[in-house]
Amino acid sequence: MWVVVGIVVLFFALSGIFGDKRPVAAPGRPAPQEGGTEEEFLASVVACMPIAIHCALIDGNLDNRELATLRKWKGDFIGKINAEVRPRFDGAMEAEIQRSLSGVSEERLHQACQAHRTLPPLFTAMTMGLCFEIVSADQRIEATELACLRKIARLLDISDETFARLEEKHLKPVQLATATGATGDAADQERLLGIDPSWSRDQKLAQLTKEFAKYNARMQAVTEEGQRAQCRRMLEIIANLREELLTGRKPTPPPPPPPRAPTPRPAPVGSRDELLVGVDPGLSPRQKLSVLDAEEARWKGRMVNQLPPAALAKCQEALQAIRRLRNVYESQV
Repeated sequence: MWVVVGIVVLFFALSGIFGDKRPVAAPGRPAPQEGGTEEEFLASVVACMPIAIHCALIDGNLDNRELATLRKWKGDFIGKINAEVRPRFDGAMEAEIQRSLSGVSEERLHQACQAHRTLPPLFTAMTMGLCFEIVSADQRIEATELACLRKIARLLDISDETFARLEEKHLKPVQLATATGATGDAADQERLLGIDPSWSRDQKLAQLTKEFAKYNARMQAVTEEGQRAQCRRMLEIIANLREELLTGRKPTPPPPPPPRAPTPRPAPVGSRDELLVGVDPGLSPRQKLSVLDAEEARWKGRMVNQLPPAALAKCQEALQAIRRLRNVYESQV
């Protein structure tokens, strides 16, 4: 719904900017100036690309699913705007993607958000939705990604209501699957339940009571067995956390399930280094070396930015893998 509304708003703006040349602005926001109106409006719209890629790169790695989500969003967007300006917007957006793949600095992010805020609020909300889609595309929500989303929401002046709605739609299902899965820990569970670790015991108990009522009501409302199983698991987690708060002892975990017969795994495709760098094992050695050159430039470009330690470690690991692969491929040429 937001995408449709945002594109309708943009359609009228495009008609004004590229049609009769009259400046168009959202209520309460500055109108475009007479000079350079088309270029300013174009730059404001395509600024959504570096904003989105900043979210994708914040964990130090651009997942293929994140990039696929971005390109699908771009394709849907281009397909719905005025046909006369599609090539211009498509080219400008693709140029911003290529420029941003090596990293988006904090300065450039702030400039993009400042330009983007001149658009109608419905369009900035649509871009915020894209950021949520990209962060959740790899089915993992890191603390750095959540902090990044809050920062961009602040820079784009996104309302708390809109942020909460997008968080419920895109992040909660992923967080729920993580918290109820085998790899979920207490921190994941408390984060999903909205518990601040600094709260007092009474505050945490009150929040657990509220969340118990919510998941109990949800389990009564849903009919799909997978969703009901997740609700039951959340009720168990809440009961365990409540018991630990009241008694100071961790509850006894249930006995482990009986071991299953091992499932044969498919043969791996490519070495670990090739999977990390993204080299197709089916390419010739010379083609692989060309891929390594491009990937090495991309990873070194990211290291120019100020990255958190975990992201920097990923970059260094990738560059080491590239060096190892280059030695192998050069011996095969």
